[in-house]
Amino acid sequence: MEKPFPFLPGFLAGLFLLVVSFQKAGARVPPDEEYGRSSLYSLMVSHPQMRYSSQIDYVYLSLPTPDKYENHDLGVKRVEALSSSPARVEEVQRFLEGNQVARRMVAKWFGRDPETGNFNVDLVAERGNYNASVMDVEYARMTQRGLSLLSDAGEALIGKTFVMVSDIVYVDKEQKAKMAGSILNAVAQIALAVAVGSNDKDVESISSAVAGTAFIGSIIADNLAGFTVKVHTHLFRLDWNDSVAAAFYSQYWVDEKTPEPERLKRKRMFETSGLFSLEYVGSYRVKSEKTVMKGVRSNEEVIRKVCARAIDRSIAGLQKKYEVFKVKTPVYGVEEGKVLAKIGMKEGVAPSSRFELLQAVEKGGKTVFRRVGKLKPVKKQIWDNRYMAFEEQARGSELEATLFRVMGGAKAYPGMMLRQLR
Repeated sequence: MEKPFPFLPGFLAGLFLLVVSFQKAGARVPPDEEYGRSSLYSLMVSHPQMRYSSQIDYVYLSLPTPDKYENHDLGVKRVEALSSSPARVEEVQRFLEGNQVARRMVAKWFGRDPETGNFNVDLVAERGNYNASVMDVEYARMTQRGLSLLSDAGEALIGKTFVMVSDIVYVDKEQKAKMAGSILNAVAQIALAVAVGSNDKDVESISSAVAGTAFIGSIIADNLAGFTVKVHTHLFRLDWNDSVAAAFYSQYWVDEKTPEPERLKRKRMFETSGLFSLEYVGSYRVKSEKTVMKGVRSNEEVIRKVCARAIDRSIAGLQKKYEVFKVKTPVYGVEEGKVLAKIGMKEGVAPSSRFELLQAVEKGGKTVFRRVGKLKPVKKQIWDNRYMAFEEQARGSELEATLFRVMGGAKAYPGMMLRQLR
């Protein structure tokens, strides 16, 4: 395992081979089917001077990797800023470069043993559904097919590895919180007044329920009603191309077959290499939306709900803004000519969204995607899969997928893919 990142000024250390399954129309594809995810290393910038910093940190660190990406996290998930101001992209770049994050990500891809320096292709084979023995690097060097397979794996998997750094800043709205608490208490008094004239049992029941709701609500409201965060997310992509791959395999590759003197030489070269780098893709800013308190029973749940939804909106925004970060979603099912897919409001799907329907075809020995149609979401049939949407009984949270209408083109069937256009 790689050693933890060292301290840097300004900070403190604190996806693919597609498997296409052509099934009969109307069949359902398991939602966890592998479909060529990009890989993601996500970490946060923390501001210890900020109110609720520790709670935000705790919540962020407990959030899972977004389900449309493979988890490529390294040991560090949180870095501390020296001020309460959002970190500039230049600061983030210095941190990533100074800690050789690109090299560490490559080491994870190839299961590097830090003691021996040995690599393997187990993770590449697993995520790409390759036969690990066929992926053997020594074999690949001797055959055109093997070299082509390694090239395809690198382009489709390693070259779609991202680093997402989320800088989360709390926006203090204490005054609004106090106002919300007063409103809840007023609602409780009104509800009790309405109960006058009912029998004693009804009054007692209503009093208990309303008082309990008001008590819980006022605790949350006094502290966190109106809780708001701003998330400034910076996105980077691992730069992996044919020249980088060629240098890696020819100069740094080490396995059990490598002679000892050569192994030691290559091990040192890799550990000091400047070959690997991260390309800055872009940034995106969001402000959390108004929090619906329904279904929320603790301060932690408020913070978790706000942060989770803000980060999801940030990811959705990055996907819409940057082509390289867009993900493909498999057709989950087809019902009466309409298409079901396991994406929804969490991914930014709205009535105005438009998607392209993609079909996998072979071209030059590689799998590529060709647009064969367009789709749009069916109004009132958009899945609300945002965090805690079901608990707040949000409209659409009872659905299992979003329903799409084909606007034109080829007939859809499970195995095809959707990709958002806007």
